[in-house]
Amino acid sequence: MSAMPSSIAKAVIMTARSLALLAVLALSGLAAPHAAAAGQKILTLLSSGDAEAQAFSLILANEARGAGHAVDLVLCGAAGDIALKTAPAAAMRPVTPTGLSVRALLDKLVGQGGKVELCAIYLPNRQLKPDALMDGVAVGKPAEVAARMADAAVKVVSP
Repeated sequence: MSAMPSSIAKAVIMTARSLALLAVLALSGLAAPHAAAAGQKILTLLSSGDAEAQAFSLILANEARGAGHAVDLVLCGAAGDIALKTAPAAAMRPVTPTGLSVRALLDKLVGQGGKVELCAIYLPNRQLKPDALMDGVAVGKPAEVAARMADAAVKVVSP
């Protein structure tokens, strides 16, 4: 049997090494990015009054919730307006390419079991009571929200 030419032998060795490296990377989970395992805890803090920024946060929150992650959303400032029973007209206008409004995105998150809270200073600063809020939205307690923020198991997002 004749020996392989050196260039072919080098190519075979390089290919074998490359395949071995890819196998190691694949087994270690470093070969390609992958979705986080279901069960991640996510806390989103949203205070922007801009409908596109609100939609962006809510789309991501809905995607995460749909993927099985626990999603908590705390609204404050102008973003709190979208949680009122009588939401402002801007919250009802379609803002996504598929025609969804910010309010529809919030309704979807609540419907998927996302926890939605309003910051504790929102209602008193507007002389409103909790009954002004849509169903599924509660008034958050600062100590509880702060504890979630400090929890290493919770990913805090504030776009």
